Amino acid sequence: MSSALAALALLAASLSAFVNAGVLPTPHCVDSIAHISASAKNFNVSSGAPPPDDGKPTVPVSGAYRIQLRFCEPSVAATKRTDTLQVLVHGVGYNEEYWDVSFQPNTYSYARFAAAQGYATLNMARLGYGKSDHPDPDTIVQSPFEVAIIESIIKAARSGHIPGATRKFGTIVSLGHSYGSRLLNGIIATEPTLIDAVVLSGHTHDALDISLLIAEPARDNDPARFGNLPPGYITTINATTRAEAFYGSPGTYDPAALASDEAHKDIGTTGEQLTVDFPVTVAPEFKGDVLTVNGAMDILSCSDATCSNIEKEAMFYPKAKSAEAAVIPATGHALTYHLSAPKFYATIQTWLNCHGY
Repeated sequence: MSSALAALALLAASLSAFVNAGVLPTPHCVDSIAHISASAKNFNVSSGAPPPDDGKPTVPVSGAYRIQLRFCEPSVAATKRTDTLQVLVHGVGYNEEYWDVSFQPNTYSYARFAAAQGYATLNMARLGYGKSDHPDPDTIVQSPFEVAIIESIIKAARSGHIPGATRKFGTIVSLGHSYGSRLLNGIIATEPTLIDAVVLSGHTHDALDISLLIAEPARDNDPARFGNLPPGYITTINATTRAEAFYGSPGTYDPAALASDEAHKDIGTTGEQLTVDFPVTVAPEFKGDVLTVNGAMDILSCSDATCSNIEKEAMFYPKAKSAEAAVIPATGHALTYHLSAPKFYATIQTWLNCHGY
């Protein structure tokens, strides 16, 4: 373990114990559907194959789409954080539930934890997820356009144009999980001043082995929820296959948490699958702070039992003010659903404290 990893782990231990000990107050939140406009160039994936490694997106895409948002005010006042907004971005197969888990929220809801530390949060269901619009899963819901959509959301948030927000925000800290981390990486690579600090979880710059995600058309898997979607919207088969891809070994999670996850699971798209690696690039001009966090048992992001590949992540942010990494023991890919969730949250907060956020 590097000295940076060791220091974060040590500092997080006491805060984790504090989180486990108390009941977190419920923040005041405003749920909304916002009309978000964006434009980008997507890939031509009509062949059904990923674009070549040196391929460039060439297909113009633009439009205004309805995006599900949830803005929450802090539940505990912290004057120095009044100007800071945390933007929360989920990964494939999830929605706003990932960062605001409804099952035992005192343990598993990061949004509730952040509110108790004095932060406002902006959670979302990305384009194609939750109550957001579900456009064409092949031609529209691809990583380049998703990057553009999230950029538009963050720009609106900075200016205070988000339902529920009554002020502008001068500091943006954005947290991503899995595909959401890849999208945030794409943002700081192309819009390096839009975000001040990023926490990228369930993520490295290594190629993602999509074959580990066993999926089928969502409309076949759960007709009641997804029956109106085209076959390019896909989801995991069941709780067993979901656990195999997203969880650590038995004993690292509460089976009831997995059951809740399965009950609230969402979709992914074939367009996302085919463009998964596009935003995973160097962010040469980003000058903010970067924290990469993985679970030690994350088979999607880690190359070995210690997730040693995470330590090379700093090289992708050559001008960053700081670029650090942490590994959460006994934890798989879905960090917020493991028994270690409080330690994960404490690690993030310790890092934020160290860098003045």
